[in-house]
Amino acid sequence: MSGGPSKPSTSKRARELDTTNATKGVWLVKVPNYLDEAWRKALPSTDLGVMTINNDPSAVNVTFNLSEELSHQTDPDQPPLPTKHRVVMQSLSSQSLSVFSEGEGGGQVVAEGKVSQRADIQPLDSAAYMKLKQHQIRAAGKTKNTATKLDSTPLSSIKPVASHPEAKAKASKQLDKRARDDRDKVLNSIFQAFHAHQFYAFRDLVQITKQPPMYLKELLKEVCLYNTKAPHKNTWELKADYKRTGESSCD
Repeated sequence: MSGGPSKPSTSKRARELDTTNATKGVWLVKVPNYLDEAWRKALPSTDLGVMTINNDPSAVNVTFNLSEELSHQTDPDQPPLPTKHRVVMQSLSSQSLSVFSEGEGGGQVVAEGKVSQRADIQPLDSAAYMKLKQHQIRAAGKTKNTATKLDSTPLSSIKPVASHPEAKAKASKQLDKRARDDRDKVLNSIFQAFHAHQFYAFRDLVQITKQPPMYLKELLKEVCLYNTKAPHKNTWELKADYKRTGESSCD
């Protein structure tokens, strides 16, 4: 194993900053969405358009014309893109902005330049722009969901159920908010219920007594047994001592 200096890792080399063009003046330009989409879809070396700067002594006049090739490279249902645009110059005021790029796969970071001018590219109020806006408004109004007639029943289908877990949870919370009745009054309701039937499911006792489930379960544990085996699995019945008490109290 050599004792020489170790080589920098790939992650460190990927974060190195190339400042060769750090002081180069660049423009920061805001463009409409349709221009951005057209430029992203353009093939390499495609002519994107022409920007013209007229250095008038009173004011700088800048225009941008989209290339005819990109103007007509749209979807079949979409009208051609407007070609003529105005370029509105914006003040940087006291801002200090720079442009950076990064190679694919986390490659080297490059300082492409310092922003010397901000600008907005805006379409002229032309017939081409009006047609494009009308198309965009109609497209936005179309529903994305469509009904389709099926020739056969899908293999995987959703079957209707009597109740959903969300509905059960909501109902349970509502039951828990019920006011608790007097202990003796609830026990009397339990005894009267078991006078009619020997076995009850817990949900039926909740409906009969109209008590919060937690409170009702506490009282049931005092006077009832919970069956865990067939044939009356998952049901409640009175304890032997309370069966006689319940019968005598109801006579």
